[in-house]
Amino acid sequence: MEIALLTSRIILALVFGVAGVAKANDTSGVRRTLIEFGVPEWLAAPVSGGLPFVEILVALSLLPLATAWWGAVASLTLLAVFAIGIAVSLKRGQTPDCNCFGQLHAQPVSWSVFWRNVLLAGVAALIVLKGKDNPGPSAFKWLDDLKSGEVAGLVLGLAAVGLLTTAVVYLRRVFAHQTALLEKVDAMKRLIDEDYAEPPPVERPDAAAPLEGLPLGAPAPAFSLATVDGELVSLEALLAEGKQVLLLFVSPNCMPCKTLLPVVRIWERDYDDQLTVALISKGNVEENRKRIAKFGARHLLLQGDDAVSASYQSSWTPAAVVVSREGRIASQVTYGDDAIRALVNHTVTTGAGVVAGNGSHPHIPKITVGSSLFKIGEPAPRFSLPALDGREVGMEDLIGRDTLLLFWDPSCPFCQAISEDLKVWEDNPPKGAPSLAILASGDKDAVAAKAGEFKSLILLDPEFDIGPLYGTNSTPSAVLIDGDGRIASTLAVGTRHVLALAGVHKVELPVVSRS
Repeated sequence: MEIALLTSRIILALVFGVAGVAKANDTSGVRRTLIEFGVPEWLAAPVSGGLPFVEILVALSLLPLATAWWGAVASLTLLAVFAIGIAVSLKRGQTPDCNCFGQLHAQPVSWSVFWRNVLLAGVAALIVLKGKDNPGPSAFKWLDDLKSGEVAGLVLGLAAVGLLTTAVVYLRRVFAHQTALLEKVDAMKRLIDEDYAEPPPVERPDAAAPLEGLPLGAPAPAFSLATVDGELVSLEALLAEGKQVLLLFVSPNCMPCKTLLPVVRIWERDYDDQLTVALISKGNVEENRKRIAKFGARHLLLQGDDAVSASYQSSWTPAAVVVSREGRIASQVTYGDDAIRALVNHTVTTGAGVVAGNGSHPHIPKITVGSSLFKIGEPAPRFSLPALDGREVGMEDLIGRDTLLLFWDPSCPFCQAISEDLKVWEDNPPKGAPSLAILASGDKDAVAAKAGEFKSLILLDPEFDIGPLYGTNSTPSAVLIDGDGRIASTLAVGTRHVLALAGVHKVELPVVSRS
């Protein structure tokens, strides 16, 4: 039992010693963790500065016989507090990083972390129960038998271990920063290479863009590509439907594509008897499943890098080319949202895809879809977003009563202008008014600061991913969803139209002259 008590004290001393030193090198991380556990911000700063030194003091007190029992009491108290804090967070459904060992090892809290603290608390309780007079043998008695040379070697060894530990901590920090920096550089390069490259310069400002792509009438390059579900689809299979094929080259990282992709569903619905649309996308399966597949296109084919794009001489995204029923090139490669819409419009109205190289046509208007991507009565696109209070909310949670989905951004001055009207509306809603769900884009802290006075449900959509699913790229804008989860209005854009959907009709008074 004597050896067990000594071993228990050494284990606790190592745990608290390493934890204290690691926390001392990451006080900002400790402060952040304390706030996530519910400690007030004004208290988190002094606690984060003092906790590492308390843990180091506990570790040192566990070794000498004179203070070992008191060290065990202190370690038992700290471990009990840690375990209670973890259990409360888990019961609330929250999993903040425990940051138990600073930057050496940070992980979200879990029941395994809770039981680890309970186990260590049991070790400390064993020492406490043995009493103040029997905490086990001294941890330093063996030092009395060391010669002066051995003592010097021990001191140097401990110093070397300390320096090595410090070096490892700082190397991990450097590697983490370097990895994050490389990821940012790589992401920036991909965006520049794929989506923001400028087209070739022209000789005169009024000159048309050069013709792009293969010669008209040339056989369309064959391909066989996988869908996100792994099914192989070939150009031959697309042509087998007996219609012209629109190949739309897109990318998961392409912002202009985000504007165009929702319209593909409309083309497939309205021009199904004339046109087959196939998305040819770059990137891997995970990226496309997350960012492209949600738009619901019938044919989403993955080309990996850009082998198919290169064979069709398509340089940027979004781009489009029409393939005739006979499998021959029927248009130049056309770039950009407006030009691609004009190409589709020309194709379905004339039965031929040939247009000017810049994708425009002087006599044919661009496709318009009115004020909404969806007809009233169609199922609303499904989504799931975190609420400001941390819970996950999906479309199924809104079923049961009419809901006004408001697309809102705290940095948008028009959104700020409409906020006061919405607060008045919340206090005194008109009879039969819908419930309000605010889909807020932008930084979470900014959303919390600006939208904290709303009484309605606030959902976080930082990158504005849900707006394009409903056909909007503007804030404020809104659409009404009925109790069955179906579209119940056209898309409202701007303060006046959004308030009208909410049942508020603002009257603009005429200007009165004071002369």
